[in-house]
Amino acid sequence: MSDRLTEPLVSVVLIGYNDAPRIVKALDSLRQQTLRSIEIIVVDDASTDATSEIVSSVAGNDARVRLIRRTENSGGCSAPRNDGLRAARAPWVMFCDSDDEYEHHACANLLTAAQDWDADVVCGMAVRHDVRKGIDKPWRPELHDRDRVVDSLQAEPDLLYDTISVNKIYRRSMLIGNGIEFPPGLLFEDQVFTLQCYLAARRIGILQSTVYIWNVDRTAEELSITQGRMQRRNVLDRIEINKQMDQVLVSAGPELQLAKAIKFLRHEGYLYLWAIAENPDQDRAREAADAFRGYVMTVDLEAFNHIRPALRVAMFGLLVQDMDLLRRAMRWERWASVVDARITRVDGRDFWMPTDDRSALGRGSDYWLDVTRLHLLDTPFSTRRYFHELVELEVLRNRVNVAIRTRDFADDLDSSTSADLVWADKAGAVIASLPLTRESVDSDNRVTWRGSGAPTVHIDRPLMKPDKGAVSVRLVRRGAVNTTAVRSIDVDVTRVFVPLPPIAFADRPSGAMFVPGERSSVTWRPGGLSRGPAAWGRRLGRAAQRRLPGSSTPQRARARQALLPGTFDLPVDRPIVAYAPAASAVGTRSTWPLDLSAWAEQMADCCYLLVVGDVAESIPTRLWGAVRDARNEQLGWVIERSAVVITDDPALIDAVGYSIVFRPDEGAARYLLPVLPSGYPVIQSIDHLTQEVRSVLGVSGGSS
Repeated sequence: MSDRLTEPLVSVVLIGYNDAPRIVKALDSLRQQTLRSIEIIVVDDASTDATSEIVSSVAGNDARVRLIRRTENSGGCSAPRNDGLRAARAPWVMFCDSDDEYEHHACANLLTAAQDWDADVVCGMAVRHDVRKGIDKPWRPELHDRDRVVDSLQAEPDLLYDTISVNKIYRRSMLIGNGIEFPPGLLFEDQVFTLQCYLAARRIGILQSTVYIWNVDRTAEELSITQGRMQRRNVLDRIEINKQMDQVLVSAGPELQLAKAIKFLRHEGYLYLWAIAENPDQDRAREAADAFRGYVMTVDLEAFNHIRPALRVAMFGLLVQDMDLLRRAMRWERWASVVDARITRVDGRDFWMPTDDRSALGRGSDYWLDVTRLHLLDTPFSTRRYFHELVELEVLRNRVNVAIRTRDFADDLDSSTSADLVWADKAGAVIASLPLTRESVDSDNRVTWRGSGAPTVHIDRPLMKPDKGAVSVRLVRRGAVNTTAVRSIDVDVTRVFVPLPPIAFADRPSGAMFVPGERSSVTWRPGGLSRGPAAWGRRLGRAAQRRLPGSSTPQRARARQALLPGTFDLPVDRPIVAYAPAASAVGTRSTWPLDLSAWAEQMADCCYLLVVGDVAESIPTRLWGAVRDARNEQLGWVIERSAVVITDDPALIDAVGYSIVFRPDEGAARYLLPVLPSGYPVIQSIDHLTQEVRSVLGVSGGSS
């Protein structure tokens, strides 16, 4: 009986290789679990550092820890995980990597759910933790919006997007009975393993609570990800894993097979096309494209109907071996939705460049290049995402000579459009600007702007550390203003310094230093150090000026003028709908209760959504053709222009115009929200919401 009491309830397999600095933290997160009845099987994949010594030392103080040391490195995660799985004694198994951690109650929460629901697999929330910025981002939060149990993968096919193995608990008898192990010798092994588990499970549980902390160094990841995805083994292993998944799904039915194909295009396709597009080594990029193309050509053609339009354009570029087309389409996907193509409208349909006689998989270019759903030509001028490429840059003393090429994708940047190069801080305040002159327009609808001279400074104080921000082009057309970041592809901006003498205060930064930003953007930060009599005189004069009440300077007037946002322009082709969710009683809501991506998918063709409310989350730029951030506008102005108001704020229901009360169940459980008045029907799903809005607007159908 005593032996039976010491039997663990959960076996946790922790794998690591040369990770001595981080494995202690991972081990501590397991040893401190509130569920004490666990065994911790550490598999050292032939480390050459102090990993084994550290684990052995911990095991000497905690009998629950066991060490398995492999004599040869496996080159992946499969072999060590399989070793740990074979050594497990408990009826339930979990997995952890040496650079990650478990949430304090992870084992207890997953085990309790599995037992209560009699489930063979239970998935919890994983959180990606940016170790440099300290920011947490949930992994696939849409899958974990509520606790539930399903009878099969067919009942919840979106689980195909949650293929990591470390945020789950597995019934060991199910794994043994079905011969489920990680595929040896392959990267991306989680996907086949979890798919087999989903298909073998009698019941699958899904938890809302976080169970796994996935530590990510985003800076290192951004630097290495393109190179890693170009490695031949990386590409071939990804393809082989998907072939194995296809084989596993042979008897699962056409619906799951299609769902998996869509997932492949949306996830793996996106990752690899981005890596191919951004890789500076064109030979390696083409090699990866050739390897990837062969498998893409086997994908069910129907799956391409379910991916984003720009991603479908990039797929066409891959299939017809047009690397330039692929690269430009992926700029929309990766670079904040910048448009690097001439959009052509024919018979009410918008195309990414004019169609031609090329075809792929039996479909012509008019199918692949159709981007009508993005509403690029109907997007208000102020929210358009222009592709501004820096093509020349020279700084001589305090004089800047610059040339920038802009893709006039809508063919409406006429001679009345003015342009400035602007240095703005993170809040959008303009620090300095340089007028640009329109020089020429080429046959590919690219406008070249040139600027030369000393930048105009719009502040009368020293530069401060928070002033760092983006270098952008500010276009003004008929009162509307568009500001989009500059991209530098072939021009090296590293450590280019622009002096700003009017704000060169003694012992303060004397100008702006260009810094290459993420995704080829150009950023700046304060640089240099001011010296000399003029700088000291400016500093002493500023100190005296602060003692004079009501002082004003021309610089302040210029700053106010530079910060004018322009008119809030709206589309004329669609009615306006306002979305105003109630604030939480404990503060700002962290996410939109309405899935804005799903809304745009279904409603972009029939209306334009203005969103307001106390919500911290930003609106993705790829949705700006259908959704507009109006949180800086007066609420009354927004409601006055809206045909329908969607809200769960009692103060707004039927206050002005027609109201629809929308509050999904998960929102009520997650926030302390105001009580809704009785007698009002409350819509809880986006499908019912879109049906109601269409009914009120008198339109039918949906986005294709």
